[in-house]
Amino acid sequence: MNAFLYIIVLLAWGSSWFGISFQLDYDVAPQVSIVWRFLLASLMLFIWCFARGLKLSFPWKEHINWLLLGFFLFCINYICAYFGTIYLVSGLVCLIFSTLTLFTVLNGFIFFKKPVRLPILFGAIVGIAGLSIIFSNEISSTEWSLDSGIVKGFLWMLLATFFASIGMLLSGQMQARKIPVIQSNAFSMLYGSLILVTYISFSDISFSFDTSYNYVVSLIYLSLVASVIGFGVYLKLVGNIGADKASYVNIFTPTIALLLSTLFEDYVWSWTGLIGVVLIIFGNIIVLYAKPRSI
Repeated sequence: MNAFLYIIVLLAWGSSWFGISFQLDYDVAPQVSIVWRFLLASLMLFIWCFARGLKLSFPWKEHINWLLLGFFLFCINYICAYFGTIYLVSGLVCLIFSTLTLFTVLNGFIFFKKPVRLPILFGAIVGIAGLSIIFSNEISSTEWSLDSGIVKGFLWMLLATFFASIGMLLSGQMQARKIPVIQSNAFSMLYGSLILVTYISFSDISFSFDTSYNYVVSLIYLSLVASVIGFGVYLKLVGNIGADKASYVNIFTPTIALLLSTLFEDYVWSWTGLIGVVLIIFGNIIVLYAKPRSI
């Protein structure tokens, strides 16, 4: 049963980046696509809460926290991620984002004064080395500049991962106070969407929607499968086997994403790319294995 749940999460999250690339093919601004995605996902979660009779009344201070969480986890980081996907194949986007565990550990030390154990530091160094190898041509090139699409994509995804890690740290603090995760995500997705709506309203971005089959299907897939089902099944997995073992799903999602990029986006493997992927996965394993056991 747990193996089946693992497969569901792997497929849902590993393919989500490929789904994002579909949305970028249409005349809808990335910021607007993000609004539609998380408004729909939030609506689904609220319907689930109403159907199950889950608590939806919380102190106003929690709503302030959800506003911050929505900004970092369902707004600014996805803006960066969508722009990163413009320049990179979805597999590389997912691979960079898989270093979220490393960023979370390092940002926990920088902003929340959490101690960093030596194995975790080593894992972070290994993961960074893997990224450096994958993008070694751009790093060593004399043409390193913001004019390079690959460089733009790389920097956008580093920003996305950085902001997401701040969101994960805020989420961790809320879970430590026993704030229900499903309601937390419902409100955070809603507030993240509303922040983006406010920004779009004061910008020259057109608030549009594409009714084409591919756009609508990708939107439903990202909202329902990647955001609601994927996360819900992951929580079930956490309850069954513990957060430490469940978090290993983050190691293997880049493999699914890179496979899809190979099949559908003409991603070509190289020996340096393969070594880089192995190092990033190995770095994530070190960090996750070194983290204190939970649940």
